[in-house]
Amino acid sequence: MTNPTSIRKQVVAIRAHLWKKELKKAIDQLEELIAIEGNWMYTERLTELRTHYQYMLHYFVEGQQDPKQQAIYQKITRDIYTLADDASNRLLTRNCPSFFYEQTRKMNRHETTTLDEYADIFSKQADTFSFIGLLEEGEEKKERLNRNQLSYENKMQEMFYTVYTSSPTRGTNGMFDSMQRFMENQLVPVPAKGIFLTALTLNTLHRFDAGKINLLLDTCRRPEPELFARAIVGLIPIFQTYRSLWPLYPECSDRLKLLSDDPTFNRRFITGITGFIQAHETEKIAKRLKEEILPEMMKLSPMIGKKIKLDEWMGETGFEEKNPEWQKIIDESGLSDKLQELTELQMEGADVFHSTFSNLKSHPFFLEMSNWHLPFDPGHSSLESLFGDQSRGNSMIDIMLESSLICDSDKYSFCLSILVMPERYQKMMIGQLGAEGTEIKKMQEEEQVLNPHQKEEGVIKQQIQNLYRFFKLHPRRAEFNDIFELPLDYHRVVPFYPIVRQSNHLEQIALHYFEKNNFKEAIEAYTLLATERGDQSETWQKIGYSKQMLGDIEGALEAYLHADLVEENNTWILNRVAYCYRVLKEAVTALEFYRRVEQFRPDDMAVQLNIGHCYLELKQYDEALNYYFKVELLGNAGSRAWRPIAWCAFLSRKYDVARDYYARVLGKKPSAHDYLNAGHVEVCVGNMKRGVELYLLSKQKAGDMEAFQTMLYDDEKELQEAGVDTAILPIILDAMRYEEEKNNRAPAQG
Repeated sequence: MTNPTSIRKQVVAIRAHLWKKELKKAIDQLEELIAIEGNWMYTERLTELRTHYQYMLHYFVEGQQDPKQQAIYQKITRDIYTLADDASNRLLTRNCPSFFYEQTRKMNRHETTTLDEYADIFSKQADTFSFIGLLEEGEEKKERLNRNQLSYENKMQEMFYTVYTSSPTRGTNGMFDSMQRFMENQLVPVPAKGIFLTALTLNTLHRFDAGKINLLLDTCRRPEPELFARAIVGLIPIFQTYRSLWPLYPECSDRLKLLSDDPTFNRRFITGITGFIQAHETEKIAKRLKEEILPEMMKLSPMIGKKIKLDEWMGETGFEEKNPEWQKIIDESGLSDKLQELTELQMEGADVFHSTFSNLKSHPFFLEMSNWHLPFDPGHSSLESLFGDQSRGNSMIDIMLESSLICDSDKYSFCLSILVMPERYQKMMIGQLGAEGTEIKKMQEEEQVLNPHQKEEGVIKQQIQNLYRFFKLHPRRAEFNDIFELPLDYHRVVPFYPIVRQSNHLEQIALHYFEKNNFKEAIEAYTLLATERGDQSETWQKIGYSKQMLGDIEGALEAYLHADLVEENNTWILNRVAYCYRVLKEAVTALEFYRRVEQFRPDDMAVQLNIGHCYLELKQYDEALNYYFKVELLGNAGSRAWRPIAWCAFLSRKYDVARDYYARVLGKKPSAHDYLNAGHVEVCVGNMKRGVELYLLSKQKAGDMEAFQTMLYDDEKELQEAGVDTAILPIILDAMRYEEEKNNRAPAQG
């Protein structure tokens, strides 16, 4: 029996031949795969394919012009792909241990319920819920409600797997029509349609199906946010995953192009794309929470206890007044800025709750795959004991349903975690939520006024977060192709062009790349934008900055110079141009640009320092010193100029000045280089003893003698220019070694 890995390798090889347009090789490889399967229908299909291709080649060689030749070639390529997919899928269904095929085998052992039957079941259950709602309160109503709820949940789960493991819609099996009827049936509840769409997405991500993709495209026009959000969020990774196939299936690209004429669809689609870009930041945010913010918060409690007197906490008056020292401590810890940044990220739609709820996904509820994708339902049987008590449940239901900050998966996690708390903690938690519910609702209403599309954008981002939880946290996640590992190249997916290449959309995407430090992608997107819109200074600035961040200084300089041509005398641009020239060792040109900046910002210390650095690099030491002294006089940060003044004075043999300033530097957290340079000054004035002492201190900071020796010889040229005979350097090193031995023996003798 051929193992699954071998089968998959053969399929990869067949597809590789197809993309290289090596159809004969693909057919030969496919023949080997079908021989393993031993299915006569597949053999017949392959024979037919080979015959068609040979006829096409014959007519081509004979010089007979066929206007349909390209279409025939495309169809043969498509049919080879489809046949390879069918044959491999049949083989893998037999013995592949992965989750998809495991579920497929389970479904094959049972009589399948059709989607038309599911639609009928769901509509009847909805009627039953309505009828039960009319009954008087009591045990009978509660029992019937619970029974119907369990039946509804079981059918939802069954339907999920029916769709998830469903066969392709091609041919005459009626699958596409039944799916279409299911979505169009007004009696089927929206949650059932939502779980259907996610199952359809996961199925299509596993196995390409143009019919199912077209159904998702149809759903994008639906009015219900819960449905169009799932369709759009599913389509984005599907189009990325199968980018090689779109030339073979132009009908899918054409449908997407048709949708791009609708501004509403475009807005939602771009929201989906930017949501996926933000999702790539989730792990970074989680890491910051874990390593920076939470540890700082843990430190605050004992810190507040030490800094604030107990009677200030427990005094009889002023209970409502917050102690200003609390905020001071938070500010001093740096936590305030981090929390503010986190709040801003959350307002932008960043997924800040992933790390919080990730530890709650071990609940048995999440062992069931379909539960990861359920729309949040307070009536779910697993939450009955929490929401069944109307006296405490209503406020919490409102909060859960209205919150656009927490995705469905996390809402279930949160509620299930409350259920395992002791009763008194449950009441306390629910009470706190009830107290804050009004405020949260008010905030959301204010957001809705500022952004009328806030609700639908929230639903789209929640769906992305639902999928993120599934692909990152599901116990068998390694068996799924993680859509969040797909490249950030939405601007390069050809079927997306009618949407993403619209300049306003491209700018949004480019900005999200840029703001999230995806500089490679930002360069590509902004370069496209520059072509679309013509010259705009900001576009070239961001191209330059992105290239600078990637270490392409020459490319950055070119972009900055382009920006300077568009917008003259922008000091930010001039500063960047000057910086690039400095890095490229073109101090003369760098100085020219820094002097231009100086005209607009004569008292800017950074500019003055950089001008001084340019003169230093040009060995115009007196000019350099003039600028460094100016920096020293400009303000409180004059100490920034001490090191350059000291070094410049040393190079210009003004040893008294150098000595004076190195003394100041050594009094303020000196580095290994500071001690080294101060030692150089002492050596130059003939004070070898003090020089060796300073060199030893430098060596201690550097870590070992080897590192120090490298630093010392790096300055050999400067020492020679200062008149030092560098032949003495080995002698100095030996003197240091003896001095170290002497210092090490002294404690032992004592």
